Amino acid sequence: MRISGGHRPRAPALRRRDALALGLAALALGWAARPLAAVAAGRFDLDRLKPGYLHRLRAIRAGGALPVIDIESSYDPLRIDLAAFTKAMDGAGIAQMALSVDLPGKLAGAGESWSDHAHELVARHPEYFIPCGNGGASPAWFNSPAAFVGANERRIPAEGYPLMGEFEFRHYPSPRQVDRGEWGRDISIPLDGPEGRRLFAFAELSGVPFQIHYEVEDALLPALEAMLARYPRAKVIWCHMAQVRYAERAAKYGPAYLAGLFDRHANLYVDAAFGGPSSMYKPSGQRHARVWDDSGKLRKDWRDLVESYPYRVMAALDIGGDRMDRVQDNARTLRRFLDGLSPRAREIVACKAAWKLLFGDDIAL
Repeated sequence: MRISGGHRPRAPALRRRDALALGLAALALGWAARPLAAVAAGRFDLDRLKPGYLHRLRAIRAGGALPVIDIESSYDPLRIDLAAFTKAMDGAGIAQMALSVDLPGKLAGAGESWSDHAHELVARHPEYFIPCGNGGASPAWFNSPAAFVGANERRIPAEGYPLMGEFEFRHYPSPRQVDRGEWGRDISIPLDGPEGRRLFAFAELSGVPFQIHYEVEDALLPALEAMLARYPRAKVIWCHMAQVRYAERAAKYGPAYLAGLFDRHANLYVDAAFGGPSSMYKPSGQRHARVWDDSGKLRKDWRDLVESYPYRVMAALDIGGDRMDRVQDNARTLRRFLDGLSPRAREIVACKAAWKLLFGDDIAL
């Protein structure tokens, strides 16, 4: 969810000529207007979707930019402007998004525990969007977690989703919510409680990865380690690598700790959705994106971690319903991080790691 706040220095944007080349290359390859038949009989046909994804990835590369697969973003289906949103993706060099629906209060209040809007996204823009299950956020997940997990158990395998959304087990109020004086999102659902165990078991049985928002606190780490060990085939994406909002609560966490987790748990992944070097979490008064040094460069210890485990780290923008206009800004922060990596690791984190996790094979750009 929202991880950047305050003023952030702006890294160089995608140049206009690169964005233009990207658009022309995409048109030349014929993927600007795919037919609605990419979705058939209520089930996503990944074998038909993947060629379109790959063509768009290669079109962006041909236009001179590094293509990105965003593994973790969400949206309000009642508010999104798809034309403007896909245009922003083009300008930022975002090839695909695993864009999950966060059920708005109007739908969840009417008793809905699931939204089918992912089908509309993929039907209208099949080369842009990777089917992703609904986000585990307010109010559907918080109000009725058992019903929400049940909806995932039914819909994810039946409709062929390759990824589940982000489940908020421990979530502080986001920086934007803090700015608005909204404190109701201080959420705590035990990871090793009934809903957590059910979700991990389903992920292990189905083979479909899922995402967790799980703030970094030393007191919460034993439950995470126990669940990863108990369900070794449940593929877990721990969102927001190096986002620590209260350093005094997270003495154990750092690159060495994550390296140990990666070594012990082959089922753990992280994403690179975090704020820029000056991003501040106001309640703690701390810069919460710990990957940056005081000069705004990628810290060597975090760089070394990613270089050693590039297929365990995936690009992400963390777009959400109250920040749909942040695609370009968040992409600049992501590219600032990617630019600190070696060319090999940069390409893996940008798109190859997500592709391999979701589709089980390697790609050449």
